[in-house]
Amino acid sequence: MTDDVKIDPSAEAQVAEAQKVEAAVKAAEKAADDAMKEANAKAEALKSQSSGTKADSEMISKLVQERLDAELANIKKSLDNAYKQRDEYQAKVAAFEAKEREATVKRLSEEGKFKEAYEIQLAEERAANAALAKRNTELSRDVNVREALRSMSFRNDKAAEMAFKEITGNLVQDDKKQWIHRSGISIKEYCEAFSKDEEQSFLFKVKSNSGGGSTSSGRGEILADVKKPKSLFDMTQSEVLKLAAEGKLGKH
Repeated sequence: MTDDVKIDPSAEAQVAEAQKVEAAVKAAEKAADDAMKEANAKAEALKSQSSGTKADSEMISKLVQERLDAELANIKKSLDNAYKQRDEYQAKVAAFEAKEREATVKRLSEEGKFKEAYEIQLAEERAANAALAKRNTELSRDVNVREALRSMSFRNDKAAEMAFKEITGNLVQDDKKQWIHRSGISIKEYCEAFSKDEEQSFLFKVKSNSGGGSTSSGRGEILADVKKPKSLFDMTQSEVLKLAAEGKLGKH
């Protein structure tokens, strides 16, 4: 843990610092998202240069892989730094607050106010139990997501981890405490739709062309330029649910 994250004892300063740290995280996430889109555009531009032969296609695929690997490494480093700073700040705040509570309990006990001291200790224990229950619930969510992603071919571990974080960030619990996508579809359906979304294609391994002299990349790029299908993530909740009910999610 670094020492550059300092805790001011005033409540106002703590709130201001927390907002500053959170703003830095959001800025890093936005920069990462913009970089992802730019990397994807560059990858598509490279693939469009293929003449259609197998050798040329394999060379283009290799160049795309190398360029995206470099982009992903830079994106991950920036995000990791932002998340690290946030985690360090939150840890220091927690330690500061624990020390303050301990001092308060000691003072109350010395003053003979045992009931008040006990209530503080009880509240702290309940908060710890709630945090543990929350963590157990999140672990269950994480296991389900990783299982749904197991069969997908990511470019590398960094890409897989980025997809994992993006997906878990869009999950909520329903009234039965089951984890689902915020639109109402299951984790498995969401992961499948995510893997088919063109905006996320840079996270997955590039499929080489089989050759034959065709100038098409095999993914309908020319037609896509004329009429690109609407992304699942640009749809309203009712549209997503309608597709799920009709079994058409795989087409988007």
